[in-house]
Amino acid sequence: MNVTDAVMDRLGAVVTKAVGAASGRGHPQIVTIGRPRGEVERLWHDPQLLSRVFGEMASVHTAEGAGDDSAEGNRYVWRLGPDDGETVTWTTTLAEEPGTLRFTGTGDDSPGTYLQVHFDDAPQGLGTEVTLSVRAPLPDVLTDTAAFAALYRARALLQTGEIPTLAGNPSARTGSDD
Repeated sequence: MNVTDAVMDRLGAVVTKAVGAASGRGHPQIVTIGRPRGEVERLWHDPQLLSRVFGEMASVHTAEGAGDDSAEGNRYVWRLGPDDGETVTWTTTLAEEPGTLRFTGTGDDSPGTYLQVHFDDAPQGLGTEVTLSVRAPLPDVLTDTAAFAALYRARALLQTGEIPTLAGNPSARTGSDD
């Protein structure tokens, strides 16, 4: 092996290590929701509302029947993926601190994974600033996009009572029967 090959191998190892270390951390997504902080926080505790907010990305329910652990009410099971396709199940525990909720992955299959929601009062009484951070074993572009979409849908649901959709909207294209 010549010097150039050795340098290229070393550089490849450094790049691989850097990319691996950076992936899955995502960037925090922030949105202001024109609703009181308590109302916004309640949405993030309700599995039915979370399922609506995450739409086709995930469905959420509380874990049942795993014993009489006192933290059992704080366990959420996330079914990630489309209903008619391949899905992944992610079990989390919910930890609460003042102004922050953190869903942390449990088990050996999700070390260091979490979804964290932080709440601050928006300036000038304009509602609640919500920051969503995700750490998952997925590329940042996927976690960032999903986090933004979830916040956008949560804001719409809390401010208008519904989530915008194109379902059932005729496009006037030939062959479109939906």
